[in-house]
Amino acid sequence: MLRKWTESEAWDWKKQTGWLRGCNFIGSDCCSRIDMWQSHNSSEHLETADRELSHCKKIGFNTVRLIVEFDVWLQERESFMQMLEKYISLCDKYSQNVMIVLANEAQLCRGEKYVPKPLGEQVYALGYHQGRFPLTPEQKALTPYHELERAETHDLYLDMVREIVNKYKDDGRVVCWNVFNEPGITIGVERSVPLIRQMFETVRECDPSQPLCADIYYWRDMDHLRPNEQVCADLSDVISWHCYKPVSGFVSDYESLKRFNRPILLTEWLNRINHQDVKDIYPLLYLERIDCWCWGFVAGKTQTYEPWDSIWEQYEASGGSKNFDFTKWQHDLLRPNLRPYDPKELELIVDFNNKT
Repeated sequence: MLRKWTESEAWDWKKQTGWLRGCNFIGSDCCSRIDMWQSHNSSEHLETADRELSHCKKIGFNTVRLIVEFDVWLQERESFMQMLEKYISLCDKYSQNVMIVLANEAQLCRGEKYVPKPLGEQVYALGYHQGRFPLTPEQKALTPYHELERAETHDLYLDMVREIVNKYKDDGRVVCWNVFNEPGITIGVERSVPLIRQMFETVRECDPSQPLCADIYYWRDMDHLRPNEQVCADLSDVISWHCYKPVSGFVSDYESLKRFNRPILLTEWLNRINHQDVKDIYPLLYLERIDCWCWGFVAGKTQTYEPWDSIWEQYEASGGSKNFDFTKWQHDLLRPNLRPYDPKELELIVDFNNKT
C-alpha cells in the first residue's frame, strides 16, 4: 500500500493470517548469511534447508523470518534472486509463509572505503555467537557505515529493495515486510532515523499488498522509546518487537506496546541464559495470539546456542554477580541430529500449536 495502513486494516490482516508462529531461519550448515544466499555450495545448503524446514511443519510452525544479504545480491544478483525464490518455495512446500527482512546492521563494513564481504568458502569462529570473529582493536577504531550511508552503494541498495519488493509485493507466500532489523544498534540512533524513513518510503512506493514494520528492540523501557524506535512505530502498519527478557519484563513490555492498538509481532525471542524460557513465554504467546519468531531453529555453524559477547561482558564486569544461566543454550530448539534440545520444551510447543 502507498500509505500507512489504518488500525482497522491492520487488524483485518491479522484476522486473515491467524496466529503466526515460527523461527528466524538459517540452515545449520550455513555459518553466515553470505553462506546461505551465495551460489557456492548452494545445492547442499538447500538440501539441508529442505530437511530442516520439514521439521518446522512437523512441530506446527507456519512462518519463517528470512534476512537478505546485500553483499551477495551485489556480487551475484541473478543467482541471489534465484536463491531467494528457492528458499521461499521451500518454505511454501512445508506450509511456512515468509517475512522478509530488507535491511540489517550486522557486520557492517568499517572505515571510509566499502569492501564487499568475500564470497566462496566461509570461515567462522568456534565458540562465538553467530560464528563471528571478535573485532580487533584496529577494527573497533574504524567507524561502521551502513550501505545506505555510502555514496557508492546507496542507490544499489535501494535497487535491491525495489527488485525484491516488486517481485513479491502481491505474492501470498510473503506475509509481511520487515523493512529494517534493529535500526541503530550498530550505527546509533541519530544516523539510523533518516535511513528508516528512506527505507519505508522506498518500499511503500512499490505498493506492496503486505504490511510493513521495523523493530522496536530497546530492552529497558518500552514506555520511553528512543527516537529511532519511535519512528519505527510511527511508520509501521503492524508492530515488530524484540524481547529477550524473563517473563515479568516480557509481560511489562507487551502491556506497554498495546497502546499502539495494532497487531504485535514478536519477531525475535528466546534467551534461556537470561531466564527467558519456552515454558514461561510460549503459553502467553498462545493465549494472547502474539505472532512470534524465535531466534534460531537447528543448532549449527552459526552457534547461536552460545551466549552473546555482551552477556559474557556483563557477567565479567559484575564480578560474576549477574544472574545468567550458562548451563543452557541461549537460542535454538533442535540439536544437529534434529532431536529436541529439551524434549519437554518441544512437547509444550507442539501441544499449543495443535490447539489452534
